[in-house]
Amino acid sequence: MENYITIDKIQKELDFVNLVITTTNIDAKNEEDLFKTFKQEEFNLINLTRNSQIHSSIVNKIDENNIGQRIEGDALITDIPQVPLLILTADCVPVVIIDKVNKAIGVAHAGWRGTYDKISKKTIEEMIKNYNSNPEDLVCVIGPSIGPCCYEVSKDLVEKFNINLANHAGKFDIIKDNKYYLDLWKINELTLKDCKVKEENIINLQICTNCNHDKFYSYRKHNKTPKRIGTMIQIR
Repeated sequence: MENYITIDKIQKELDFVNLVITTTNIDAKNEEDLFKTFKQEEFNLINLTRNSQIHSSIVNKIDENNIGQRIEGDALITDIPQVPLLILTADCVPVVIIDKVNKAIGVAHAGWRGTYDKISKKTIEEMIKNYNSNPEDLVCVIGPSIGPCCYEVSKDLVEKFNINLANHAGKFDIIKDNKYYLDLWKINELTLKDCKVKEENIINLQICTNCNHDKFYSYRKHNKTPKRIGTMIQIR
């Protein structure tokens, strides 16, 4: 098994960025693992920037003044080359946002709280504000995370989301054997579409971390593991 996966569409069509998603061969929370895995020409890890993630909807803009600083929040945006942005997950949904015209990037950590608070939408709004991004030019990736097949939640949480999504047709939960399962993938897709991202530009990998726990860390399956998947992107 490789230390990371790449996405063909990104590699072929958006050659101004490097994007990887790490596997259980390394712990992306451990920066030493990243330095051992990636060459400087792939990712300039001296400038590695990540948040102190707190399950919020805070979006931090990274510029020359705060490269490498760890700030509370759950999304990052930048238009500066050679600055890797890193989101850490282990069941929560990583969402990557790439502006192919203005050459800007964003990443968001969307657990159920971030998904409920539409962190992807807030990230896109910040990219519009700071980089003049047009949602129709954005390419978005929904990375490995717990799928609707495995994300069992309380009835109260399902009802909370159904109220939040009351203006949208469609079903965002599954009931089987009197248990409730929430579809964070579908909800995040809907949030991106509501922002006018084109459906064909939304790449949902549909990799469930719980089902694929041999390859990706799962907080639920791996007994609340402190280890993390890294979704890392950099403008070349």
